[in-house]
Amino acid sequence: MLKINYFNDTDVNMNSWKKFANKILKIAYNYFNFNYDIELSITFVDDLKAQQINQQYRNHSYIADVTSFPVEMTENEIKAIGFRELGDMFINLSEAKRKAIKYNHDLNSEMGFLFVHGFLHLLGYDHENLDDEKIMFDLQDQILKLNNLVYIIKFNEEDYLESN
Repeated sequence: MLKINYFNDTDVNMNSWKKFANKILKIAYNYFNFNYDIELSITFVDDLKAQQINQQYRNHSYIADVTSFPVEMTENEIKAIGFRELGDMFINLSEAKRKAIKYNHDLNSEMGFLFVHGFLHLLGYDHENLDDEKIMFDLQDQILKLNNLVYIIKFNEEDYLESN
């Protein structure tokens, strides 16, 4: 079973995005065939909070669209509490809207990408080098396709330099 705890630190009603995330992340959960329940938290944040989190915890000054903080658990810890706590994901709808326009994506594709991308980071996937990036982005594409979403990554030197 997948349990998602939602928090909304914005002035925007996020109920439709919660339903969307539930659908997408349930497919992602089933894709991995976990033999245990998982739990994670998603907090919707505004630009200021997204930038503060990124500055405080990652030492980057830009406004992030998604930031994930995985929780590492041993098999014994998972057995003891009966589920695996994945961690916390912070999603910035305002930045998602800007990126959807910038890269000519519809907002559903952009948000779907952010939910899956953040989920994979919570599972420990990363894109710090080309090999890891290929693994993570291939998984991301497969899960998005299962959700009938296509997300074309458009390399942009400015964004790349900002995020590294």
